[in-house]
Amino acid sequence: MTYIPKQISGITDDGNIVRRFFANPTLASDIKGLYIKLTKRFSIILQAISSEQEIDEDAFEKYTFDTAELYTQFYKWCYMPTNVLKLFIHGGQIDEQAILPICQLSEEAQEAQNKDF
Repeated sequence: MTYIPKQISGITDDGNIVRRFFANPTLASDIKGLYIKLTKRFSIILQAISSEQEIDEDAFEKYTFDTAELYTQFYKWCYMPTNVLKLFIHGGQIDEQAILPICQLSEEAQEAQNKDF
């Protein structure tokens, strides 16, 4: 796993809830009735964007795009949130163009800065 939670980050429990949900994709899929492969892919994408390690942009872009296709194949009736769509379609480009790692651009990173003031 490439993500290690920082105890000083964030002011809400949202990040912790998401981490716990995706920590066991099989259990999460069983509980929510989701397609297991899609839940695992979401988990990997979230770990990748939360990591401070280098990401292969081309491989990441293909992986996120393939995940978007899988999502639409199984859940075409369900609205895909705009932020998820942007990440799926432009994930590699976002990582390539960003000056900082994606994990430092997240809402959780911004919330952590509130504690500095």
